[in-house]
Amino acid sequence: MRIGKSFGYLCLILVLLVFFSGCNPGNIPLSTPSQDEELAKIRLSTTGSVSGTVKSSTTGLPIPGARVEVVGTTLSTTTDSSGRYFLGGVPIGQRILSVSASGYVPQTRSITVRAGKTTTANFSLKPEVSSTPSPTPTPTPTPTPTPAPTSTPTPAPTDLITLLTTYGYGKNTVVRWADGIVEVYNTTTDSGIDLAQVLNEWNGIIGGKTVFRVSDNPQSPVQIVYDTSIANSGAWGYAVVYWSNYTIYKAKVGILPAGYWYGYYLKPEYRLYLHEMGHVVGFSGHTSEGGVMDPTPKNSTITETPRAVISGLYSFPPGYTLTKGVPVPPEGMAVVYFWKE
Repeated sequence: MRIGKSFGYLCLILVLLVFFSGCNPGNIPLSTPSQDEELAKIRLSTTGSVSGTVKSSTTGLPIPGARVEVVGTTLSTTTDSSGRYFLGGVPIGQRILSVSASGYVPQTRSITVRAGKTTTANFSLKPEVSSTPSPTPTPTPTPTPTPAPTSTPTPAPTDLITLLTTYGYGKNTVVRWADGIVEVYNTTTDSGIDLAQVLNEWNGIIGGKTVFRVSDNPQSPVQIVYDTSIANSGAWGYAVVYWSNYTIYKAKVGILPAGYWYGYYLKPEYRLYLHEMGHVVGFSGHTSEGGVMDPTPKNSTITETPRAVISGLYSFPPGYTLTKGVPVPPEGMAVVYFWKE
């Protein structure tokens, strides 16, 4: 009886050994290839990707090393040397992207991420403007040969800089016509205005570096035309000024022709041409000095502010930085209206 029980226990042990040797964890498949494919499909149906570039808003150059992250998740990356980034595995739906870079104002944007798709989100960061400029270290003097004198512009007094940054198209950067002759083509010859006299008034203030003169060339950079469409805006005339690389290269002046406008008879006047050519030569705004560059001038007097601005403007080369502020883009366009009385 004791031998029978021992033999039974031995058989049971042998059966258990055989069972476990054939079913060890290494022999149990965790998933089949078809299951992996299903998991991949599930991931694709719930996530997408985001890519784009991060550049400077003032220079247009790429910003390497900028941090891009999906707010509310652990997903983040940095831009490469070309300012490009890529984020994969982003949950679908409305997401908030946050971008930050040293020396730039952070920026966020809402995007929609679609399943299995790549959403493009480009960023243009503004440089930070420091209220306290960093001190410039003073270099240790070393004996060097005396350099030859250079013809750098003499710094303007503070009050002139204030005028230029207030009334110049470039604000902190000089925007004006290049030195030389600028031709003006006038198609409003029946107005009875002596355009040559108008131009000579501004030429006298400019001082000779740039000279505006009447031309019969239809391809002249400055065009003066009649434009009845401005009656819809309540204006009497306007000037459009274009510049590239801080140099004005084209301008258009629109004049409301003679006729009944705004309930009474109007016709072009000398002060209107003088006012709009003031904008063309470089004066961007309006004054309140009782002169021709006021928004509704009642005379043809060129007062002190526009005289100082135009003469000062042409004492500096195009692109000259007046202050340490952020300049306007090197290319631009401005439209200035002359309102009716």
